[in-house]
Amino acid sequence: MTQSKDEVREQARRVAHNRDHSRRGREERRRRLVLITTFSAIIISVVATVSGVLYDRVFVPSRSVATAAGQTLTRSSYVTEKRLNLASQIAQNVLLAAFGGQFAERFQQQNPYLETEVTALSVTNEPDGTIVQQWVDRVMLEKAAAEQFQITADAGMADQAFIRDYGQVFGGAPAADATPEGPTATPGGKQPTMTRRPTQGAPTASPDVAKAGSLVAPILDQVHKNYVESLKAVGITAKLTREDFQQALRSQYGRQVLIEAVKAKLVPEAGFVASTEPTGYQTSHILVRVDVPEKATEAEIAALFEAKKPKALDLLAKIQGGADFATTAASESEDFTSRKKDGKMDAFDKSGRSVAGTTFAPEYVAATIALAEGAVSPELVKTTFGWHIIKLDSINVANVEDQLATARTAAFEEWAPSLVSKYPVTYAVQPTETTVPAPTTEAPIAPTAALAGYPTDTPEPAATATVPAPSPTMTPTPTKQP
Repeated sequence: MTQSKDEVREQARRVAHNRDHSRRGREERRRRLVLITTFSAIIISVVATVSGVLYDRVFVPSRSVATAAGQTLTRSSYVTEKRLNLASQIAQNVLLAAFGGQFAERFQQQNPYLETEVTALSVTNEPDGTIVQQWVDRVMLEKAAAEQFQITADAGMADQAFIRDYGQVFGGAPAADATPEGPTATPGGKQPTMTRRPTQGAPTASPDVAKAGSLVAPILDQVHKNYVESLKAVGITAKLTREDFQQALRSQYGRQVLIEAVKAKLVPEAGFVASTEPTGYQTSHILVRVDVPEKATEAEIAALFEAKKPKALDLLAKIQGGADFATTAASESEDFTSRKKDGKMDAFDKSGRSVAGTTFAPEYVAATIALAEGAVSPELVKTTFGWHIIKLDSINVANVEDQLATARTAAFEEWAPSLVSKYPVTYAVQPTETTVPAPTTEAPIAPTAALAGYPTDTPEPAATATVPAPSPTMTPTPTKQP
């Protein structure tokens, strides 16, 4: 059946309309797809950003680095520990630089480097094992001191300790007490008597504790000012605040005060018995030299010694007759090194080890130890150098204060490692350890002390008069006698 023209046109119009409608539908679906895709990308980006922020600011900072004594060091608190450690180092450099002299610039130059570490601090950085271990040691010390001895670090006493160090340079230090007396010699006796001096253990509370806070403030102001100005001079903006220094130094000195308080508990002064064992001997000698040829026989050596013995006996008789020992040594001794110093020798301990690192002949040491202080050897002393007349000038004995400090340090060093078993430690980041390689050879033997110097025009250094006793220290490391 033949369609009319109108029907054909209508059909064509409907086809065109359907085609147009279909095209608009496809375009609408594409637009919706683009919108959905864009919106989804935005949502995913926002979620990723928020997740990253939450990870960096919530999850990472709260991650554990170590646990000890019931406390946890997170990455966030680690950053604080590291910051305060750097502040303490910088403050120390500021203090040392303030003394001036040739080393001042060296200490000042260290601070820009430390400042770069302050700037780089982040919870995402790998923790420094040294800082972690310092935190572990501190929290275990605080826990054990409180539980075992019922003592805690006192802020006022920490301020006092800080003032004693920094106040000397920046003002505020209290007047020093008169230096107390040390050991006094007993005339004609072999051992000196001991005079007890006040100990320098843990600082004790005093009326000054209440004033310490006000004295600390201006010192901290000056420390911070010097720090800022030293960095400004090299074009660096300081990041640490005055409060950083206050917190760091109070923590540092609080720990020192606590250590000294624990030491005093471990070794109380009451009942402490000091040793009267000599730590050093100071001697003078007169030598009659015996020069022995390299290939001499024993008989020849004996003959050489016998040939020189009469001269040595004459000098001994002269001394025993009242001649001044120093004058005689300066004019008659054939040790041309010591005669320039009236016969005085380096001090040495009972093993013969001298303060110069040499070892005295065993015959010389044995004869010295047998003498009373101030006495002269009643007989000639024979060594490979010749015949000696020895005078024991003085016996050195560590004073009570130094012995007590040494005993307390030794007790603390024995006590501190035991805390690890009492307060187990777990590390999410294992502290790095500095490995000291074992020696491949035995320790070198100390050279023999030269007891018979030859004539020379070169001036000799002054003799060391004493073997120093260990000095009190705030760190648990004993000073060994030479």
